[in-house]
Amino acid sequence: MTEILGELPEWSESFVPFSATHGIVTLAFLVGTIALCHSLSGLRDSPRRSFELFAGLWGFGFAVLYAAWWLFPTNFDANRSLPLHVCDVMSFLSPFSLLSGRRRYASFAVFFGLAFCTQAFVKPLAGPGPLHLAKWAQFWGFWITHAMVVFVSVYWVWVRGFRPRWSDFRLASIVAWVYVGAIFLFDAATGLNYVYVGRGTPTGETFADELGPWPLRALWIALIGQTVLLALMLLRLLPGGELKRTSIDSRA
Repeated sequence: MTEILGELPEWSESFVPFSATHGIVTLAFLVGTIALCHSLSGLRDSPRRSFELFAGLWGFGFAVLYAAWWLFPTNFDANRSLPLHVCDVMSFLSPFSLLSGRRRYASFAVFFGLAFCTQAFVKPLAGPGPLHLAKWAQFWGFWITHAMVVFVSVYWVWVRGFRPRWSDFRLASIVAWVYVGAIFLFDAATGLNYVYVGRGTPTGETFADELGPWPLRALWIALIGQTVLLALMLLRLLPGGELKRTSIDSRA
């Protein structure tokens, strides 16, 4: 393959945070999200609902394929392959929120997608590049799933007019604390570092690495996460909330 294509540039083989590739990916996501949400906001309920079903099915299917790719023996890494990180869970839950149309799942998509999964665009991990011979799927899978999760969050707020209620905040907070607690116990039992609340040695690759040693690092992560969830209640102040209620019902 290398002989056919010639020597590939470094950016195609490896991804580095704050590089030109990082900037291009982030800019493409921003432009695409703004353009798509602007277009969808002008649709009637029926075609908009058709989009939600299509995007939900496509997104969920892609998440399944990407999760399965990590479980292949040649790709498996106990520290990364299990779909336990927040963004792994949200890669399933966000498209499901589009399929279900229920407020509960929409609130999870907004709170967790905006609070936690946006970090991928701010400070992503280094890894294979888009044309890496063996690991190109890791690059594309990472960015497509994260783009999908954050897009769905923006979609609910912009297109569907979702505005968080205090009941949404309480439920999201309870789920977040239970989730972090469960992963903390899992990490402690296995020696792994999912959600960065385990004993893993800081590498400087994520914001969590700046929060000190374990186990206090886990508490700081939970408290900062709770603060960000609270800050997202400011979305209540945005105008035009829940004018398009077809897919934001009041059911639990």
